[in-house]
Amino acid sequence: MLSATGVQGNQSSQTITVNYTDGTSAHFVQSFSDWSTPQNFPGEVEVFAMSYRNSANGSKDLSTFNLYAYEFALDPTKTVQSVTLPTNPDVVVLAATLLG
Repeated sequence: MLSATGVQGNQSSQTITVNYTDGTSAHFVQSFSDWSTPQNFPGEVEVFAMSYRNSANGSKDLSTFNLYAYEFALDPTKTVQSVTLPTNPDVVVLAATLLG
């Protein structure tokens, strides 16, 4: 599961690659909603809504900003070696968890 959000707009069709220890890989394509404009993309669940964000000048932007969860079906018969996240700097991943 990834806890993530898009910034600077929605980030469409981003690739996440899961590399297994047997040398195989699985590729997942996911769109990420911007933190202020939820799109309810397939596989996306809002997990946390913040009531404001801090602006660069220190003031509060009193809008709702969201963190989303994204789940991917991994092969349970294989061992994950690594995960390659999108190289897009407008996709912000705060946490990644492998659930077994």
